[in-house]
Amino acid sequence: MGRRRGLSASALVLVFGTVLSGCTVWPAASLSVDDAKREAIAFLEQTVREEAHVAWPATPDPIATRCAGGDGVRFQYLVAASTKKGSDLAESLGTYWTSAGLEVVRSQEDFGDHGVMYSATARADEKPWGSYEISRSGINLYIESRCAAGDIRDFE
Repeated sequence: MGRRRGLSASALVLVFGTVLSGCTVWPAASLSVDDAKREAIAFLEQTVREEAHVAWPATPDPIATRCAGGDGVRFQYLVAASTKKGSDLAESLGTYWTSAGLEVVRSQEDFGDHGVMYSATARADEKPWGSYEISRSGINLYIESRCAAGDIRDFE
């Protein structure tokens, strides 16, 4: 009886981790680091093209992070820009990401005198991810690559 409970708990942890991470725990065996970066940059460029009214800066260098489960590496691009179009921008980005096949989860919180914070995450299997935080002072746009074969220590 105790052994069966242990197996169920292990299976639950694996499933829970997979659901939370939005993808499988292991990197795509066929996805190279260069391909992962290329996909993420293309997704970033498509996203900012959709929002051409924002004065986006140049594409930054990515930050390497470890994939869930410890195997593989993913790359995150952070782009910050000024904007006064909070709710309109939040709606537009969410609509675009949904049309691109990502599942978008949105939220907003009213901070009274400090304004409303809009945020969202956009996830899909086999695609780069997106998320944003928009306040009255601007937007932080995050794009994350898919997991690629590699070791995080190679990018530290």
